[in-house]
Amino acid sequence: MKQLLLAGVFGVAFAAAIIAQPATAYASATSDVELCAAALDAQGVASAAEYRAKFVRSKGAVVKTVTVKLIPIVDGVSATEAECEIRRGEVVNAALKS
Repeated sequence: MKQLLLAGVFGVAFAAAIIAQPATAYASATSDVELCAAALDAQGVASAAEYRAKFVRSKGAVVKTVTVKLIPIVDGVSATEAECEIRRGEVVNAALKS
């Protein structure tokens, strides 16, 4: 009986760890997109009043390269993509993709 109870506790803990992991990954991607959009706005590349940023992909560990799609809020402006390099929570490079 004790072994069955112990196995059940480990099963519940494992399930909770699996469920919590995607939320953490999503939170990280969201903050990376916000950092990238703020850097693009600060550089005057893509104004926050004209575009909203949508996550496309992320790669890298120490220096993350985050790709975002800039979706226009204003009609008549086309969507484009941008890349930001993020290191230790700071954007070190932000530019539009050519």
